[in-house]
Amino acid sequence: MLEERRGRRLVVVGDVHGQLEPFVKILQHAGLIDKQCNWTGSRDRLLQMGDIFDRGPSAKEADLLLDKIQKQAAQAGSEVIRLAGNHELEIILSNFLMSGLDGVEAIHLRDKITAQVLSGDVRGAYAYKGFLFTHAGVNSKLYRIFQMQLEDASAYNIATLINLIFKESIKHQFFKHPIFNISLSRNGSNKFGGIFWEDLVDLAHSFRQSPLWQVIGHTQVNRIIIDPILQLIPVDVGLHRRMQYLVINENNQPVVCEVPES
Repeated sequence: MLEERRGRRLVVVGDVHGQLEPFVKILQHAGLIDKQCNWTGSRDRLLQMGDIFDRGPSAKEADLLLDKIQKQAAQAGSEVIRLAGNHELEIILSNFLMSGLDGVEAIHLRDKITAQVLSGDVRGAYAYKGFLFTHAGVNSKLYRIFQMQLEDASAYNIATLINLIFKESIKHQFFKHPIFNISLSRNGSNKFGGIFWEDLVDLAHSFRQSPLWQVIGHTQVNRIIIDPILQLIPVDVGLHRRMQYLVINENNQPVVCEVPES
């Protein structure tokens, strides 16, 4: 259990993919929930990077847990931030194969996630103390597009713009903005992917150095790496393999934490 609770921390957990048990262990290790899975995070925040669904056995339970503690955290004056990953996006687009569900249940889930995006309970991006969080990252091409649209392409302004685009795209059922691109590396038709689909190798190759610190999921890595040269922190370690998570501490420093094997 982490003992330093003097200031507000941001606890960041990568892709869950239905792995409820290790997800719960991480949240407990970070001091965010108790043994009954109720929120105990005090002034801390939790950020989950998306891709709750598919692959693992307990995606629905992980989704419901996040629903519960998001409400509890808000009541306690804290926050649980949820990002949409490419698997959530595919559900929104009624491509239910990636959800692991079919029929009425899949339609219900689509409508639920859509409503959560429109309400702000699920987001496309988040900014915290100069760090930009998206599921798969903002590559150099997309960053230049944001520079043309924004007077100041800061992490906060980019996140605000992404969330506006995401909501408007859902309202109008028009998903042609480059944030939705699927790259060639992910069997798409675009050289570079958008924030839901970009591949980590392509993202890294698109910059000499990211113009701002980015935390991303999507592409599974063996361990969380804080790369000060590229200014990238990939956090999808595959919870079934390794229970690592990232903390942005009260001094604005990223720290890698790991649940010890029992």
